Amino acid sequence: MSTTNIESKASLTIVSVKTSSLSEILEILARDGGVIVHDMLSPETVARLRNELDPTSKATSVGPKVDNKNINYFWGEQTKRFTRLAQRSQTFADEVLVHPTLIGVADALLKPNCASYWMNTGQMMIVMPSGAPQYMHRDSDDWPAMCSPTTPICQISCMFALSEFTAENGATRVVPGSHLWSDYKREATESEIAQAVMPLGSAMIYTGKVLHSAGANKTQNEPRYGMHLSYLLGWLTPEEAGCLGVTEERAKTFTKQQQQLLGYRCYDASDLNGGRLWTVDYEDVPTGLGWTQ
Repeated sequence: MSTTNIESKASLTIVSVKTSSLSEILEILARDGGVIVHDMLSPETVARLRNELDPTSKATSVGPKVDNKNINYFWGEQTKRFTRLAQRSQTFADEVLVHPTLIGVADALLKPNCASYWMNTGQMMIVMPSGAPQYMHRDSDDWPAMCSPTTPICQISCMFALSEFTAENGATRVVPGSHLWSDYKREATESEIAQAVMPLGSAMIYTGKVLHSAGANKTQNEPRYGMHLSYLLGWLTPEEAGCLGVTEERAKTFTKQQQQLLGYRCYDASDLNGGRLWTVDYEDVPTGLGWTQ
């Protein structure tokens, strides 16, 4: 089953977390670089997320917050963006950050090249009506030395639909198979671009090497609510300073896995004949900060 852009011959495969195995999802990712997965979040979970984050959604202004024309265009002048989701939403911390399907994908694709991985981004992206499309990009562009046809996958992403994603309201545009191109400088043709049209609660999982962009929101009064979560090799610097977006007191209440993803644990590659990174006084973060376990 697949969904297609009206102007495109390209398509994304659709599966369901209820009926598809991790191996099936990984097989599609290897072939296409991205896959739509239905039923990732229940309607009740989406409602709780929206409710917990609603105060910040309302308080956040549209448009970027930096004086840089290129960044302004990329982030979207009609888009609301904010982070610190683990601080602002218990549902995000408990049901999204450690989603078992995403953890399974990350373990399979990232762990061969690291001792552990951590959160790269955890952010809301609300594309408002009249929002322009982004330019096509690869998320791994943030680490140029890791973004080539021959380098290992350094990052995986997931865009959760917290509202219905339609062609009209700016569903993510994706170029299936572009992660396998021999020339990462070439541009995609319109016929190679698909759109991640999907119902509320679904998600598109994709690797950092696949070309994609936010679509244009052509509606008059329909914001597109997306939540973006990505994981990164633990020895690379993430886009977000995760641990600075969560207070120590709140971090103490999280599991070790949640703490690791948010940067409240060190990167320990001792078992791989590597070193320990991100320490405090040469100790793991909780010990170095004097937490009582």
